[in-house]
Amino acid sequence: MTATATILNVWCLHAATGTDTGVNQAVANLAESIPLDELGAGSLEDIVRAVPAAVEMIDTARSDPDDLYLTTDTGGGLAQSIWPGGEQTVSMQAGQSASPGIPVPVSFAQNLSLWDFDTVSSDDLLGSVRILEEEQGRGTIAKLAKSDVEGSVYYVTYAVN
Repeated sequence: MTATATILNVWCLHAATGTDTGVNQAVANLAESIPLDELGAGSLEDIVRAVPAAVEMIDTARSDPDDLYLTTDTGGGLAQSIWPGGEQTVSMQAGQSASPGIPVPVSFAQNLSLWDFDTVSSDDLLGSVRILEEEQGRGTIAKLAKSDVEGSVYYVTYAVN
């Protein structure tokens, strides 16, 4: 039987602006995966904001909104979007989050890619996470999705059942 991941939250720490060296260095100090239920700590935002360099760089960087959509492949394109659907996007800026609440089948491993829709050029890959079937039953997990090229930083929170 195939497991199902429910995408609970997508939190934008830094929207794409092209390469921003200070933000990229601060992001290097962030955890790639956080088992939230095992930590018993506060919210994901509290955990990440406890890394002082990350907070400082993310708070001072300029950021225009991303026109966000999600796919389960690495090709992009609004026609492939699984969220928000209907060839729509969600405007996301630093500090904002969205709660897709969508189910994604996971057989061994499943890619989840975050994209910024562009009207004049090809869409920009903002980052990806790999959801694993072996994470089934481990509770809520947050994974970092980032792009060094775009300067974007997101956490995707999900649970595999």
